[in-house]
Amino acid sequence: MAVNIDKKGRRIEIRSSEPLPGLKTTIPGAYETVAGYWTVPLSLESCKLLKMKFGSRLAVGNELRRWAIGVRDSRRYMSELAAASDAKLEVLPQVAPKLYKAMNARKYQRVGARFIADNHATLVADDPGLGKTLIAMGGILEAQIPGPYLIVAPKTAADTVWRREILRWLPTEHRAITLPELRYQREHRIRLTRYNEFTWLIVHPEVVLVQTWLECHECGRRTEEGAKQQRQLKCGHIKSRLTKKIINPSYPKLFDIDWGAIVVDESHESLIRRTGTPTQRRRGLDMLKVRGDGIKIAMSGTPFDSKPHQLWGTLNWLDPVTNSAFHRWAELYWSKGGYTGFQIGEFRKDREKMLWDSLSAVAIRRTKREVAPDLPEKIYVGSPLMPTDPGSPVGIWLPMDGKQHTAYKQMEEISVAELDSGRLEAVTGLSELTRLKQLACAYGNIETRMARVKCEQYYEPHPSCGKEHREPRPFYTPELPSNKFDWIIESLEEWGYPKTPVDKVVIVSFYTGILRMMAHGIHKHFKVKKGAPLVTGISGKTPSDKRRKIIDTFNAPGGAHIMMLNVKAGGTAITIDSADRMIFISETRIPDQQKQAEDRIHRVSNPRQCMYYYLRSLETVDVGTALVNQDADRDTHRLLDGRRGVEYLRQVMDLSHLS
Repeated sequence: MAVNIDKKGRRIEIRSSEPLPGLKTTIPGAYETVAGYWTVPLSLESCKLLKMKFGSRLAVGNELRRWAIGVRDSRRYMSELAAASDAKLEVLPQVAPKLYKAMNARKYQRVGARFIADNHATLVADDPGLGKTLIAMGGILEAQIPGPYLIVAPKTAADTVWRREILRWLPTEHRAITLPELRYQREHRIRLTRYNEFTWLIVHPEVVLVQTWLECHECGRRTEEGAKQQRQLKCGHIKSRLTKKIINPSYPKLFDIDWGAIVVDESHESLIRRTGTPTQRRRGLDMLKVRGDGIKIAMSGTPFDSKPHQLWGTLNWLDPVTNSAFHRWAELYWSKGGYTGFQIGEFRKDREKMLWDSLSAVAIRRTKREVAPDLPEKIYVGSPLMPTDPGSPVGIWLPMDGKQHTAYKQMEEISVAELDSGRLEAVTGLSELTRLKQLACAYGNIETRMARVKCEQYYEPHPSCGKEHREPRPFYTPELPSNKFDWIIESLEEWGYPKTPVDKVVIVSFYTGILRMMAHGIHKHFKVKKGAPLVTGISGKTPSDKRRKIIDTFNAPGGAHIMMLNVKAGGTAITIDSADRMIFISETRIPDQQKQAEDRIHRVSNPRQCMYYYLRSLETVDVGTALVNQDADRDTHRLLDGRRGVEYLRQVMDLSHLS
C-alpha cells in the first residue's frame, strides 16, 4: 500500500490493490477519487491514523517521509521551547534594550518572545497578568519584521495597555497610534497616518468590520452573505456564478495595507466562530493582509468559552490552510452525532495527546503557578454548598425573604410553567434566566417597554428590509431590599468602613444597573459627603481616557476605596494592584469570565493574598449556575448546548433546588 504526497502538495495519496473499507470513518476528510485511489488531508494526524489502521502494510514515499520528519522535529523543538525557563534573544537587546532589560526579571517572557519569533503564527494563551503584551512586542521585534503593525484590541486595552506599554518600553521612533471616538475623526486619522516600519496602529475590533452581500443578477436584491454552502438567496433565486459579491469594509484603508504583524488581543472574543457564518468582525480579520514574511499573533488567557472545540476559530485564523474545515478538525477529537450527524459530543480521551501534539507548534501557555510559584494562592471565602461534599461550590450562601423573595418566586413560577409547556425558545429562555439572576441579587420592578430590534430577527410577517423595528421587551429596574446588599454593608462595617478601611474592595457583577444601585446605597448608608466619594466604578460606557484615570486614582493611596466593576467591561486589560478583596454579586454563563475578573487583582507584579467572596442566594438560579459552571470549569471537555438557551436554562433550574 503506497502512500505519498500528491502532485499539488496538499493531500496524501493512498494507492492500494485491495479495498480500503472504513477509511472514510477513520480519517476525517478522506474520500475515494474517480481514478480509484484514496486521498486524505495532509497532516501529521492523518499519518498517525493511517499507521494505527494499517501498520506495516504502509509503504511510505520519500517525499511524505521527509515532510513528516520535518513537521515532527518542528513540533518537538517548539514544545521544548515552550517548556523552557529561559531563551536567548539576539536582536531585542539592540533594538529595544529597555524592553529586554524588563524581561530579565521574568525570563519566561523571553521564552514567549522567542516562540513568537520562530513562528509565522502563534497563540499566546498564558494566564492573565503574565505580560502577554510585552511578549508579543518582544517577539515581533526579535523576528526582525518591519512594520507597520496592526493591534486589534478591546477598547479597555487599546490606550491603557498597548499604547502605554509601547511608549514605555520601545525606542522613541516607535509610534503608537490610537483612534478617537467619533467616526469621522477615525477615518481622518486612518487615512492621513503615514505608515512606516515603526508604526503601531491600535484599533478596536469594531473598526475591522466587513459587511458582505450577494446581489442577485436577476432581481438586483441583496442578501447578506452566509455560510459557503448557501445556495438560495432571500429573494428566492438560486445563487450562481453571475451573482455579484459586494464587500463593504468599515474602514477600507486598513485592508489596503500589507501589515508586518497583526495581533488580536483577547482573541476569544473576535476569532471564535459559533456558526458556519462568520461575523462581520471575523470576516474583516480574515480579509486583513499580512506580508509574506509577516506574522499573526492571537492572545487570550481563555482561548475558548468552556467549549474546547471553539478553539478551531483561532487556529483557522492563524493557519487557514491546515485548519480549513471545522467539522473535519472536530471529528478528529470529538464524537459526533445527533439528528444531523454534525452535533459535537464528548471529547475522545484517546485522542487527547494527539490534540496537544497538534497544538505544540502554534500555542504556548504558562500558568501563574508555573512561572510564579511564590505567588500566594487565591482564597475563596465561605462554605461548601453541601457540607458533606467539600468539593461542591464554595460561596456565601444567603437566604432571601420579604419583597425580594416574593418577586423571585412569582417570576420563577412563570418561567417554569413556560419551560414545561415548551413555549420558551433559546432567546426568551436566556431572558427569563437573566430576570431570575437579577432578582436573586435584588428586588426590582419589571416593566414592559418597546425595544429596538433588527428586522433580520423576524421571519413573518416582517420583510427582510434591514431596518430596525420595535417590539415589547421586559426591563428590570433594581431596588432595595437586597440580601446581598445587606451582607456587603455588614462586611464593610466589619472591615472598618468608611473611616478606617483595612483593604480596598472590588465589587463585580454582570449587571451595571445593580452595581449603580448598590453604589448609591453604600454612599447613602455611610452618609458620604458630596465631593469625597467612597465608591467609583467602570462599566462598558466608561470612555477609555476616563477609565484610565479611574484605575490610576483607585490604585493610588487615598481616594475611593470601593470599585464597582462590570465583569464584561472590566474583565480584561485592567490591573488593580491596590485591592485585596473581590466580591461577586452575580455570575455569568461563562466561568472563564469570572476567572478573568479574579485576575484583575491577583497579579504577578504585586504578589499578595487575595480573597474572593461569591454571594449566592439559596434556592435560586444562583445555586444551579454555580453547579453548572463548576462542572464546566472542572471538566472542560463537557459541552453544553451550542446556543445555551432553553437547555441551559433547564439544566440550571433542575440544579437550583437541592433536596
